[in-house]
Amino acid sequence: MRPSDRRPAPPRPAAVDLAAAVLVFGGLLGFGQVAVGDFAITGSLPAKGPIVGVALILYGTSTALGVIVRTGRLWLPAINLALLFAILYLLAIGRLLPLALGLAYGAAAASLLGSRGWFAAVARSRSPSSP
Repeated sequence: MRPSDRRPAPPRPAAVDLAAAVLVFGGLLGFGQVAVGDFAITGSLPAKGPIVGVALILYGTSTALGVIVRTGRLWLPAINLALLFAILYLLAIGRLLPLALGLAYGAAAASLLGSRGWFAAVARSRSPSSP
């Protein structure tokens, strides 16, 4: 496909940037929590044994999806991961940080779902234009 065959991509909504920021920040914060031996994922489970491995995979995926979703790709896996984090963090409702992160991840999932039209427009802009 020649560059002249591409349609211009629509401008990225602020909701997508906000959701991407939550995914990246949440992942990096999670890495920091695991690094200092604090709690992983729900805020109530000590970061020991296999929980550390699972937490690192989830935090790494969150960070990567936060970066990728800004390009208009992988929005559905990002919604699923954000909802998973929201549920897991909201299980620790007694602590302020996990509660705030759970609400932020829930808002990120809602933002991505509400921006699905933009993701479709970006996908259309990547496909070759028909004659």
